[in-house]
Amino acid sequence: MNRTNPKAVAWLGTLAVLIVVGALYAPTLEFKFVWDDDQVVYGRVDYRTPARWLEAVRQPLDFSPNYWRPLALSSLLVQLWLWQDNPVPFHGANVLLHLLNTALVCALALRLLQGHWLGLLLGMLYGVHPALVESVAFVSSRYDLMATLFLLLALGLEGWLRGTGRVVGVSGAFLLALLSKEMALMFPLVLLAWHLARLEGNLRERAKQLWHAERGLYGALGLVLVLYLGMRYATLGYLLTEPAPGVQIEAGTPLQHLLLIGRTLTTLVGLAVFPFVSITPAHHSELPVPISDGWAWAQLILAAGVVVSLIGLVRRVPRAGWLFVAGLISLLPVLNLRPLEFAEGIYTAERFLTFPLALVVLGVGQWVVVRQATPRKEQERRVAEKRVRAFAVGALAWGAGALLTIALTLPNWRDAESLWRWLTRASPRSPIGFANLADLYNKTGRYDEALHYAEKAIEVAPHNAMGYVNKGVALLRLGNPEQATALFRQATQIDPHNVIAWNNLAMMIAEQGSYAEAEQILKQYVLGKPPKFLAHQGLGLIYSRGARLDLAEQEFQRAYDLMTNPRDSVAESALKQLRDASKWIAAAHHWMNQNDLELAERHLRAAAVRDPNRVDYGVALARLRLLQNRPAEAAQLLRELQSQGYRHPTIDALLAEAQRQTPRPHR
Repeated sequence: MNRTNPKAVAWLGTLAVLIVVGALYAPTLEFKFVWDDDQVVYGRVDYRTPARWLEAVRQPLDFSPNYWRPLALSSLLVQLWLWQDNPVPFHGANVLLHLLNTALVCALALRLLQGHWLGLLLGMLYGVHPALVESVAFVSSRYDLMATLFLLLALGLEGWLRGTGRVVGVSGAFLLALLSKEMALMFPLVLLAWHLARLEGNLRERAKQLWHAERGLYGALGLVLVLYLGMRYATLGYLLTEPAPGVQIEAGTPLQHLLLIGRTLTTLVGLAVFPFVSITPAHHSELPVPISDGWAWAQLILAAGVVVSLIGLVRRVPRAGWLFVAGLISLLPVLNLRPLEFAEGIYTAERFLTFPLALVVLGVGQWVVVRQATPRKEQERRVAEKRVRAFAVGALAWGAGALLTIALTLPNWRDAESLWRWLTRASPRSPIGFANLADLYNKTGRYDEALHYAEKAIEVAPHNAMGYVNKGVALLRLGNPEQATALFRQATQIDPHNVIAWNNLAMMIAEQGSYAEAEQILKQYVLGKPPKFLAHQGLGLIYSRGARLDLAEQEFQRAYDLMTNPRDSVAESALKQLRDASKWIAAAHHWMNQNDLELAERHLRAAAVRDPNRVDYGVALARLRLLQNRPAEAAQLLRELQSQGYRHPTIDALLAEAQRQTPRPHR
């Protein structure tokens, strides 16, 4: 193949790359929702209807008050409206986005390498990179895929368009990327490095050329950034706020924070270069990073080496070096310079590489390929060709390893059980896999297995509250409520912000009859926190047990309204039961026994609109009138029952009591 390929060959080559990548990820169409996907599909009731779209996108994601991603979220919501909880379209959209990103990498590589066939190979390497399995197979990585799509499109439009159209196109794509994920904030600096890679001369000369040629473009990007920040502030009321307690990574002392940054950078660089043995859904570390962690110090030295190497590469091979710098710049928001909002020892994620990997791949291409040498440099040309061929052989070998890695890794995203079992193997020091397996088995009635994995979670991380919560649930289902209560209480002591632990503890306390304490716990620690229906459902149960059916009905209805799929839920079942007038009549008798006649009256009024049994209702109302010192009304009610043919000893007894209490007229 010639160095400069016709457009038709480039199109056909790109199509071939997409066919390979599409075939590789086609199995994901059979995958289910896993992990955070439930937050999108089942987490918020305002996600379920187009009428509430504006309400939904004006709020941050439940994961963090700082995650405002209205465009990418809208793509998920449209699919939710059309296909509800069918995972196939969601996975299909992720695959399609990855194919579009791969096609853009091919196009950018061909442009940078002046049509050299190696551009297609670079696109293939991006498409089959194992670190992107999470981005494609995990529906919740939609944010990364869409941000990458618009950022790559911006880089493409920068070269494909001219004049005003170029400025508008690049700026518009930048705004769309910002509305997909916050990482896009780095794009102006990425574009600066991108431009520096393509200019000639020393740094000062390149900067001067940029100022004269591109100040209009960078001015437009600045305006877009101001527009985005204004939209963000107008919507959220802040630009950045403190996350919920217990969510943000504990960075520790400044030195520990530096070790964390070094660990994060070297992990991501390692994944980019050699992703064959380190792919995992949760990269785990003890946090804050201990000062005594020798590997952390080695990683910090390696991270410093990466930065120094980039500086040297910029000096020696600026076309490649600046592209690698662009990749590093795009990673700045996720290097834990500001500690990320993760939990349970996770400090980074592979999906963060979705865009940076494209820049790294393009940098590799620039490093390998040189322009066609002049006849006076024939020997240099031959050396370059040998280098390209050697690289191609190595890249094919790397690609073969990547294909094998993906083939082994991809099935682990098939369903929740597969994912959590894989996590226990891939990150055995993390409690997440063990705790989530325990939760899964509790929900499916496999309580002995749930108990086993909950104990493993506690063994791995004694300070992980969910291990105690899941163990408590398993023991409760296995008939040990006392120990379950103790475990729930212990979980709240370990993690005072654990909503599930507080909710479960409140329910156990209510079972023991301490309704006031249980109510206080729910209102203080659970109410208003995701999942938002939970506190209302718990309060409904407490009020039901305390015979406050009026309050219980309100809380169950609120819980029902906040559920995305309330069918067969506790709230739905309770609301059905509360349609039975006999329950309201029984509650009225309870409050009459407590001498709270106002509450008794309220419950009887509610019973009256639920088609009550005439005798039961009449007896209860007559009894209430007697307690209210209204015996004449009670007697009239009871005589009406008798006149209608109802005969019951209770009616007779109450009528006698009413007659006894009725004042006799003076003679």
